[in-house]
Amino acid sequence: MNKNHVVTHLSSSLLRSWLVAGVVLGACETRADDRFNVQALEIEHPGAPVDISQFSRAGGQTPGVYRVDVLVNNVPKGRQDVTFIALHDQTLSPLFTPIQWQNLGLRTRSIPALRDWPVQKPVEDFTPLMPGVVSQFDFSRQKLLITIPQGLLDTLARGAVSPELWDEGTPALLLNYNLSGARTWQNSGGSDQSQFLSLRSGANWGGWRLRNYSTWRYSRNIDGQSQQDWDSAYSFLQRDVPVLKGQFIAGESTTPADIFDSFSFRGVQLSSDDNMLPDSLRGFAPVIRGIARSNAQVTIRQNGMVIYQTYVPPGAFSINDLYPTSASGDLDVTVRESNGEERHFTQAFSAIPIMQREGRLKYALTMGKYRTYQSGGDEPEFLQGSLIYGLGHGVTLFGGSQLAQNYKAANAGVGSMVGDFGSLSLDTTLAHSELSDNRREKGVAYRLQYAKSVAATGSTLSLAGIRFAGDFYRFSDASNWRQDESNGTYYGQPREQYRLNLTQMINNGQGGSLSLSWYQQNYRESQINQRSLGISYNVNIASIDYALSLSDNRTYGTESDKQIAFNVSIPLARWLPNAWATANVNSASHGPTLYQTGINGMLLEDNNLSYAVSEGYGTHGQGNSGSASLNYLGSAAQLSGGYNYNQDTHQVNYGWQGAVVGHPFGVTFAQPLASDLSAIAIVRAPGAAGVKLQNNTGVYTDWRGYAVVNYLSPYKRTRVALDTTSLNENVDIDDNILSVVPTAGAVVMASFTTRSGSRLLLNLTYHGQPVPFGAEASVVGDEQNRAIVGDNGQLYLSGLPEQGVVRVTWRGGQCEAPFTLSGTQKVAVSQATSVCR
Repeated sequence: MNKNHVVTHLSSSLLRSWLVAGVVLGACETRADDRFNVQALEIEHPGAPVDISQFSRAGGQTPGVYRVDVLVNNVPKGRQDVTFIALHDQTLSPLFTPIQWQNLGLRTRSIPALRDWPVQKPVEDFTPLMPGVVSQFDFSRQKLLITIPQGLLDTLARGAVSPELWDEGTPALLLNYNLSGARTWQNSGGSDQSQFLSLRSGANWGGWRLRNYSTWRYSRNIDGQSQQDWDSAYSFLQRDVPVLKGQFIAGESTTPADIFDSFSFRGVQLSSDDNMLPDSLRGFAPVIRGIARSNAQVTIRQNGMVIYQTYVPPGAFSINDLYPTSASGDLDVTVRESNGEERHFTQAFSAIPIMQREGRLKYALTMGKYRTYQSGGDEPEFLQGSLIYGLGHGVTLFGGSQLAQNYKAANAGVGSMVGDFGSLSLDTTLAHSELSDNRREKGVAYRLQYAKSVAATGSTLSLAGIRFAGDFYRFSDASNWRQDESNGTYYGQPREQYRLNLTQMINNGQGGSLSLSWYQQNYRESQINQRSLGISYNVNIASIDYALSLSDNRTYGTESDKQIAFNVSIPLARWLPNAWATANVNSASHGPTLYQTGINGMLLEDNNLSYAVSEGYGTHGQGNSGSASLNYLGSAAQLSGGYNYNQDTHQVNYGWQGAVVGHPFGVTFAQPLASDLSAIAIVRAPGAAGVKLQNNTGVYTDWRGYAVVNYLSPYKRTRVALDTTSLNENVDIDDNILSVVPTAGAVVMASFTTRSGSRLLLNLTYHGQPVPFGAEASVVGDEQNRAIVGDNGQLYLSGLPEQGVVRVTWRGGQCEAPFTLSGTQKVAVSQATSVCR
């Protein structure tokens, strides 16, 4: 509970003996932990005496600065400090500047009186200037209710925050780490082991963000031979360009995937950032789905480099925390079973049609060198640009070009809404390529993209098809052509490519959901094709979850790998809280059938400790198998460990991931950060150790009162709140909720005003009589710790040292009173009497 909550009603009735604070209005009584915070009345002129005589009148409030929740047409706009002035009828009116009114959604350019008004000059009496705009200050609930007529409401401002309020954050150093490993013992003798470490490091200074992503791999086989390698995936310097609603990047990054295929480069780039727009779509990250036949290692590569590695139990798995190095493109997924068998499949992903809102211009300009991950590969210099513009009537025009010494390409296309049939886009790319053997090739690529979503039926469909004519090469294909030819991995030119993703809710979800994904690419010079097909069905019947998954993968002419998995999950809440019993069957076309049962669940108050145990059996001589694992998500790190066995091996695996953030007030350990440019907040509540952060699993302040809040939305107003029920008895806090607006990658400070110390109910007398009601008191040496004397000279203060002096002032008098607290007294609120002199 907030021990320093500002009282909203004042009264002249007698304060009860247990009253901890302030003055109340009318006949209302306050709780023992309430008091009137005079700081809300004295922000403009600290130390000035306060005339509280008007509080004796019903409904009277004094002008000043109040922290209130602002609502415009019942839409919350956040909590902020607002200055109120008294009008001629003694009602309070908010004091906003034109820019503040604009941030609240008022179309100030439509009000003649404000066109020449200085943007930083407050509008004292706005009612005559803004017809129809009404404000009401709900003093009892500390809410400011504003009504703006629809004709004066700027609809484009809904959900937006002015760039003037964006917080670039404090200087900081960041290190996000992810370490995983395993050791496997063969029952016949010998062992092997492997480790994987990824580091995402960075530094912030003002609006600049420096980032690097590096990986390290180590392996030692059963013969004792070891191998290790260290790779730097990318390094870049980034900065927001608010006036262009875009970002500037210099270094190693990837090109946009809206028009041309994304590829890695080393150079500079200026491109739009949709996150800066209100209610815009967030970035896309693929979900990797597959089926493991044992406790397997899953490794994901992009452009030949390992970007992710983890361990999964038998059955269907889903990886949704991937950080790809490109915005789109093919991912090579390797599933390595516990017996050493490896299976490969390709996961392709791309955005749906690139429709833009009317008047929206999306741009990108990149120049530098193509970046290849192949040894000895060609890295030509290039220049690439693209524009996408939203016309009226649901039509979008787009185009772009790529220029290099030995390559030229131009693209043009159009996207359009087609009524109830969804959205459709068609574009053409012409390419002229000069290969390393001086061959000159020309080709055309025709691309059709389609998307349709029906909320009423729960249907979502996206389809893309590309047809290649002539000798068409993408820029990356032309650059890699010589290397592919020399190492024998070149499979010819693609003839066509198809992608399909479908999700369907059945009977509004009551009948389950069905999803289908399909990717295929055919080549001209050979019969070698790539294909990836996945089908899944999920349904919940009588609180029991059922899931059926099928997959069919074929890569570069290898034999088709077909698998099917069936899973059942039964809740055990009646007997074991937050626990489920599971059973699954997994069968492959070229392998045994595996049966497995187990229990998994979550423990602790925050459900931040998860566990899983299972036992299985496999046909075709596979025999018994089993596994057990734990995963703990703490404030400073995430730890995991597991053990599994089968008839041939037994294995121990582990994981440790988290983050370290250095800031002006020290170093704070944290849970894993979301991404390279994720925004975070450093909670600063000095002296408030062990306080829980609301809506953050397992996050508490450390021994100094610091914590890291992850997953903040950039350029949006985000709420950071402390759970006051977890405050120690000797800690008080003025306000447990703050609002921050971080930029991309920012480390913003969320500083809470805390007071550590004892609480005291002090009875003050002056010349034998109680100190006057309404007198203002403050602690000498800590003048910000102040309160108002109640009836019979009672004063409540918190955050006090063991001894000190209280200074009391009132109209026509002043005195000081010493106090001493007993260090051994085990009470929430101490009581004492002191003579004020």
